Amino acid sequence: MSAPEPVVSVRDLKKHFPIRTGVFGQITGHVRAVDGVSFDIAPGETFALVGESGCGKSTTGLTVLRLTGATGGSVRYRGEDVLAADPSRMRELRRDMQMVFQDPYSALNPRMTVGNAIKEIVSAHGIATGAEAKERAKEVLVRCGLQPYHVTRYPHEFSGGQRQRVVIARALALDPGFVVADEPISALDVSIQSQIINLLEDLQDSFKLTYLFISHDLSVVRHMADRVGVMYLGKLVEVAAKSEFYREPLHPYSQALLSAIPVSDPTIRKKRIILKGDVPSPANPPSGCPFHTRCQHAMDVCSRIVPELKPTATGRQVACHLVHPVS
Repeated sequence: MSAPEPVVSVRDLKKHFPIRTGVFGQITGHVRAVDGVSFDIAPGETFALVGESGCGKSTTGLTVLRLTGATGGSVRYRGEDVLAADPSRMRELRRDMQMVFQDPYSALNPRMTVGNAIKEIVSAHGIATGAEAKERAKEVLVRCGLQPYHVTRYPHEFSGGQRQRVVIARALALDPGFVVADEPISALDVSIQSQIINLLEDLQDSFKLTYLFISHDLSVVRHMADRVGVMYLGKLVEVAAKSEFYREPLHPYSQALLSAIPVSDPTIRKKRIILKGDVPSPANPPSGCPFHTRCQHAMDVCSRIVPELKPTATGRQVACHLVHPVS
């Protein structure tokens, strides 16, 4: 039985931001926020992107949805080239490709009731208008754990967890098939985080959603993801099924990230891998493997040759000369 066609297929995606200096704003370099990322997401799957702050996770999500322009590469949604779509077609695609932003307060207009915020996008896409649009707003708010009367309230009248539910409801109002969730719980209290995670999982089952889940919290990713992609300095260094990744990470950076997960049992002593040095600048990345300046296993070849993200015998992908020695 052949594998289903991916909902999202990303190939060699790049996003470089120009560095401008001087009175005339001459371009003197580029920040390589995303530098050749490739992955597929299967129907109904949750693919998680993890890594330290500044590794390019959020920029990848924004570029996949074309909320920021790509420098190179391709993004296909159900076989269609998103980056090549004209404005009218892109407007249609946006109905099926939505985003849940990290900060629920800044994602909402403080001068607009949440009901009007949802009605506006429903009307703009021609799904419903007037009273019908208002009813749709009530329906999605209730589905996300709020009450019908909340349609008349403003963002400042909600708690952080309630605001995130509103943002999720707004994304679902267009009945999308693919959702990018960018750090959807990082701005919330720990007591509320599990509620939002459970809500996202319930909605995924109910609406048959496919997720690109972006997070730096590997404890949450363990609960949420089907597969995990680890990013470092704009590149993917490991892609694996969740069970394989948490059982035996192969890339040294993945091993360091997992070693930092807190253990709730105080009797368990866990060896922590402390990375040396600072994260290099994406405006001036090191030669060879981008991680070699901090890797305790770095070899001479690591500073000279960029390792390719290649499959192992078990099917996972790793970009490391330790795993794939150079002949």
